Amino acid sequence: MNIIDTHTHTNFSFDGENSPREMAEKALEIGLTALTFTDHIDVSDYYGSEYEESKLMPLAAAEIPPLVQEYADKIPIGFGAEIGQYIQNPALAEQLIADFKLDYVIGSTHNIRNYKDFYYLDFKNHALDYNEILNILRIYFEETLEMVQTADIDVIGHLTYPLRYITGRDGIQVNMNVYEQIIKEIFKTAVKRNIGLEFNTGGLRKPEYAKTDPDSEYVRLFREAGGEIITVGSDAHRVSDLAANFRQGAEIAKAAGFKQLAYFEKRKPEFITID
Repeated sequence: MNIIDTHTHTNFSFDGENSPREMAEKALEIGLTALTFTDHIDVSDYYGSEYEESKLMPLAAAEIPPLVQEYADKIPIGFGAEIGQYIQNPALAEQLIADFKLDYVIGSTHNIRNYKDFYYLDFKNHALDYNEILNILRIYFEETLEMVQTADIDVIGHLTYPLRYITGRDGIQVNMNVYEQIIKEIFKTAVKRNIGLEFNTGGLRKPEYAKTDPDSEYVRLFREAGGEIITVGSDAHRVSDLAANFRQGAEIAKAAGFKQLAYFEKRKPEFITID
């Protein structure tokens, strides 16, 4: 089976553990067909400049492109980024994309305007009541739609990210049917703008959640909307998670009607067949 990983974090992310070289060596060891580095660039306006992860990008840009060239005859490696909260500071996001000549851009939303990252929100202990949770999710999908309408991104990152914490960690069940129309609008807009959908397997490594982001239902809806570009990413922050659960992700994509998976070179999708 062709194995690719299009969502990985090195030690140029605040929460990454291994160097790009260590990740590349592991990719060769486990037989990856292609690898993409997508370190965090959160341009959120909530935390201010001291939390600005874009400060790590010059360091990544000095080390990763030479590594890409060094490994060119062994494995295609992309120099990408996961840009969080793009619409909160689009000027900075666009500047970084241009300055560092990225191969691939994941557009993710980890926190909505005026709120902390979903990871830090307390859902379990009733710090937020159910109606507020529903409202936060509504805003999340509205901001995701705004991103898909306006941002220079290649794929939508882990669409159901908030559920890792609302449902998975804190055990609060949400009626997602409420958001079906706006999710369909997100997909319709993405297809029109040639933006793909990331199928993120990171949630499968969280026993209390044990789901992909998004799950198979939304992969199917994206395909029904005319989506053709789908990527599979492990969201690995260490070498041991590289390409984790790839086969499961590929099978779900195949069941939804996809015959190919994508990775990106110079912002253009390259496709491999799902075996």
